Amino acid sequence: MTAQTRVPAAVAAVVATQALTRLGHRITTEEASTLGRATIEALAADGWTITATAVGARRLSQVSPTLWEHDLPVLAGLARGRTAREIATETHTPEPTVRQRIARLIGRTGAANSAELLSIAYRSGWMTALAPEPRGPITLTEPQRQILALIADGLDNQAIADALGMPLNTAVGHMRRVYAALDATRPGQRNHSSRCLAVALAYQHGHLPLPANQRQTAA
Repeated sequence: MTAQTRVPAAVAAVVATQALTRLGHRITTEEASTLGRATIEALAADGWTITATAVGARRLSQVSPTLWEHDLPVLAGLARGRTAREIATETHTPEPTVRQRIARLIGRTGAANSAELLSIAYRSGWMTALAPEPRGPITLTEPQRQILALIADGLDNQAIADALGMPLNTAVGHMRRVYAALDATRPGQRNHSSRCLAVALAYQHGHLPLPANQRQTAA
């Protein structure tokens, strides 16, 4: 083995990604990058030769350079109304790791919460590979459409009520009717609605607008 072999930058990036995944908010992106480079330099100094291969490499997603491959199953799970624990079970990933990935997606996109994260994902074209969930004809009133848009913008209940100039109880009542109309209840839990599922269904069935170049993919 020789220490003179040039190590691909992608290898250091993989090390940095692993550090970010495991250390969560205790380490910044810049610190992780420094750690990745230092790790590679230390290995090379000890005489190791490192070769990047496709096997096991965590490459950036083909959907967007801002996404990693492991981000897509997380977004798909949120769009189906899954909790972090359920996504962890389905993807055979530790639950804390799934929570970290959601938090980092929210941080990278600037979303206020998971509902707005999904809105950004749909408008960015990241969700086109996820088949729409079947629903019958859905009719929403104009106030319900407005509330749905505000949910997609990441507003909480009180902020939605304030934005529409109505009492909180009235706004919550409208929200419940929106969830019922979309059938946005969490799988297997008929009494629990999901904001993420509501936002996903709204984009899938044309109740929230997609960019013009994506409209043909919405069902």
